[in-house]
Amino acid sequence: MSTESTDKKYKVVIVGGGIAGLATAHYLERAKEEGWAPPSLQVTVYERNEEDNNSTKYPMQISPDARSALQKILSTQEYSNLTTQSNYGITHGGVNILNPDLSHLFSNIKYQNEQPQWIHRKVLKDMLSVGVNITRGKRVVRVREVEAKVEVVFEDGANELADLVIGADGIGSIVRSQTHPSFPHFPLIPYVLIQFKLATPIAKLPLQLNKDCQNTILGSHSNYLLIIPLHGIDLPRMTPRSAITLSEQGPFAEPDQSVLKVQDSLKDTQTGYVLVRMLSNVSGEGAAGWEDLTEGAWIDKILDILKKDGTDQGLLQIIENDSIPGTISSTGVVSSALGKHVPYKDGKVFLIGDAAHAVPPTNGNGGAAALLDAQGIVETLLTCSELGPGAAPLTSYHRSLIRTEAYLKGSLHLLENSTTSGWSGFIQKSRLKLRNSF
Repeated sequence: MSTESTDKKYKVVIVGGGIAGLATAHYLERAKEEGWAPPSLQVTVYERNEEDNNSTKYPMQISPDARSALQKILSTQEYSNLTTQSNYGITHGGVNILNPDLSHLFSNIKYQNEQPQWIHRKVLKDMLSVGVNITRGKRVVRVREVEAKVEVVFEDGANELADLVIGADGIGSIVRSQTHPSFPHFPLIPYVLIQFKLATPIAKLPLQLNKDCQNTILGSHSNYLLIIPLHGIDLPRMTPRSAITLSEQGPFAEPDQSVLKVQDSLKDTQTGYVLVRMLSNVSGEGAAGWEDLTEGAWIDKILDILKKDGTDQGLLQIIENDSIPGTISSTGVVSSALGKHVPYKDGKVFLIGDAAHAVPPTNGNGGAAALLDAQGIVETLLTCSELGPGAAPLTSYHRSLIRTEAYLKGSLHLLENSTTSGWSGFIQKSRLKLRNSF
């Protein structure tokens, strides 16, 4: 693409200020600043929310593919700053798989560039926001092509004309619902992701848990549990059973000072804690109603499932005593269907990230897809003789299609294998034991 300056602006509007949208905008702005994109390029991000949603409280798994994309999107110095500011994921030594009683099944210790690493999501978003023109609290309600431009209409009645619109507005994408009305929603699959944080000192975790690994506990009742020690500044001590006690006291209960100190400490991105992620199959009887559970009810439900599995008593006690109030969340898992992609539609509107494809939250595949989409669309656009849609997004789209299908297969396979029960679960665990003996 020519970098000659022209008076005519080429306007790119990105709808959505999540990871995919910010990564795309940051990469384009860096290209312009470093002289390999024309100064006529004008990029604006519109984000419907005034503030970040609850997901920013949780770290994001950065897979090798995601790290590769970030090393392209960020400058060398920015990438170095990123790992310095959110360093607790770099020490992880692989995956440690156990039975509920914490007897050993399998360990996979990997080289550093292959390790499952985690990064503070807010740190990443702040880094990607540098140099980006973003307007928050601006909700897009309509996108349509008007002659040689794209009209972007906002909820407040304002409108803007753009040369290219990139829809990065997530799973419930407004842009996708209008450009591809046959794909208004991605389907929920019968799994729930529960996440919460423990105030347990890492040194006091059960000895069977590897303090530098992602510990996977395979249950016998359609679930699996991840215990991930994230090293950093120690948390203050917290009154035991605080989350359950507050839930029992009702919605107007006030946390004590020990809880407030812990919650305040978690605002520091250098603070360490134990992250717990549980994926549970909620198909069949008893699945209804999980959306309405309180924090205390969720802890009770988790403990009930784990007790039925015969889970180690020490681990049960830690979850009961050390779950941090205000950190427990549950989310239904959404997934694109295998072989049923949002088709490419030639024009001036392009979808990336969760707006284009939904990948279940396993192995960091969703984050990798978003970052690689951002890298792909920017690099494809910047290799064109002139900025414009046409063949450039088409090339990037087909790369995304192939990659995402592989991510989908891997994520769905892991979900099914990890939450299987009965004879299937027994066979799966036997295979892991056999692999570990070689």
